[in-house]
Amino acid sequence: MRRIAIALAALTAFAAPAHSAVVFSDNFDSENGGASALNYTGFANFTVVGGVDLVKSGDYSITCSGMCVDLDGTPGAGSLVSNVFNYKAGDKITLSFSVGGSQRVVGSDEFAAFIISSSDGIFGGSAVIPSSLAFTPSSVDFVASADGQLQFVFTTSSADKIGPLLDDISLDISGVVPEPATWALMIAGFAVAGLQMRRRKATLSFA
Repeated sequence: MRRIAIALAALTAFAAPAHSAVVFSDNFDSENGGASALNYTGFANFTVVGGVDLVKSGDYSITCSGMCVDLDGTPGAGSLVSNVFNYKAGDKITLSFSVGGSQRVVGSDEFAAFIISSSDGIFGGSAVIPSSLAFTPSSVDFVASADGQLQFVFTTSSADKIGPLLDDISLDISGVVPEPATWALMIAGFAVAGLQMRRRKATLSFA
């Protein structure tokens, strides 16, 4: 996995405010008429690999906001795979979501979230989620080095039909556009400072 960050003072000093756009959001509340469904595959915005359960708050001793997804479905571990989204070079892509423990047994489950980028590779990581963990806002992000496309994936290795819970997903794509009058200063800054690139492993961020 790799994460590329461009660190250049000129960009910070002379850039206009970022244009931010939430290009996708889903809280699962409109799925299946608001009813729970084991081994559910009818998601409007995701493809299921393996098995996942759609759960209405109050069913199966689970409390969530409206509806949520148990990634360890009734037949076993599963994944949610998103549709494809486009982005431009320089865009900051932020995948936000809420993840919680299973709420049903004592123990923990592995959870992973990844962004798969055609231009920059794979970003994200995994975490061990205690069953008692309340829903926690979390995120994965990167800055695109070139135009490209992405998909994102949520998954677990838990295979006992009781797994981590997922809700409130959104994808934000933000582009920083320099003011026209600053181009000359920025070019001068590039000539002096150069373009510095560093690589580091991307991790999940739990707010």
